Amino acid sequence: MKKLFVFLPLCLLVLASCNFSSSQTPIISANEVNTHVAETIQSLATTTFNTATPIPTNALVTATATLKPSDTPTATANPEDPRLTLGTPTFTENFSSGSSFGLKTPYTDDAITMSVSGGEMLMQSSRLQSGIHWRLAYLTPRNFYLEGKFKTVDCTGSDYYGLVARSPDYTNGIGYYFGISCSGQYSLMRFDTSDLLPLVDWTTDSTILAGSNQENRIGMMLSDDQISLYINGKLIKKVSNNALSQKGYFGVFQAAVQNPALTVAVEQIDEWDQP
Repeated sequence: MKKLFVFLPLCLLVLASCNFSSSQTPIISANEVNTHVAETIQSLATTTFNTATPIPTNALVTATATLKPSDTPTATANPEDPRLTLGTPTFTENFSSGSSFGLKTPYTDDAITMSVSGGEMLMQSSRLQSGIHWRLAYLTPRNFYLEGKFKTVDCTGSDYYGLVARSPDYTNGIGYYFGISCSGQYSLMRFDTSDLLPLVDWTTDSTILAGSNQENRIGMMLSDDQISLYINGKLIKKVSNNALSQKGYFGVFQAAVQNPALTVAVEQIDEWDQP
C-alpha cells in the first residue's frame, strides 16, 4: 500500500485506521509508528501504527458496528447523563451506509477488517500485537460531547476499544483515546506521534459491562482543556489537559491484546457541538 502522509482535503467523507504499540509504566509507551493509507469515499485514509501494549498486554485494534435506527442508546434516569440534557445531536451516524467513516466498501489489511452492513460498522481483528486501529469521521469540532454505543461480539480480558477525539489529521494518530477493556477497566491516553501517554491509568469500574455480548455507551465531553469521561451515562472522571487544544477529527478505535479475533461493533455515534 502506498505510504501517504497528507490526506486529500477534497474528500467529504474520511476514515482513518491506525495501530500503534504502546506501553506506559505498567501500561503504555510507543516505539514504532507506521502509516499507510487505504481508501476513502474518494480517497479514504487508513493508518496503522505499531506500538507496544495497552492494559496488561500488547496491541490495540479497533472493532465496532453500527446499529439499526431502532437500536438508539437508552437514556437512563441518571441526571449526569448528557443525553438527557443536550437535545438533538449535531451529528448522528447509525451506519446505514458507512459513508461518514469512509466505509462504503470494506477496508482490510493484515491485522483488521472494517465493514458496514445491516446498520453496523464491524471491526474484526485477525492477529495480536498489531497496535491500535482507529477510524475517523469527517467533522472537526473543538468543544463537544461525543458518544458511541459499542457492542462486544468477541472480546477477552485486556482487549479494549473506545473513542478518539481532537485528531488534527487522518494519518499520524495524534489524539485523545478514551477506552474500556473487556475486563471492566477504563483509561484515557494521548498519542503524540511518538508516545502513547496515560492521562488516566487503567482503572476498574463497575459501571462497565465486561466481557462479550455486552453493550456500553462511552462518552467524552471536551470543553477547552477539560475532559469529562462518561460510561453508560455516568460521569466517571474529569481530567485537565491542554496538549490538544485545537479542533480535530473524532472516531473510534480498538486494540486486540489477548484475543486475535477481537470483534466489536459500533452501533451508533452521536456528537453535540458545545460553545
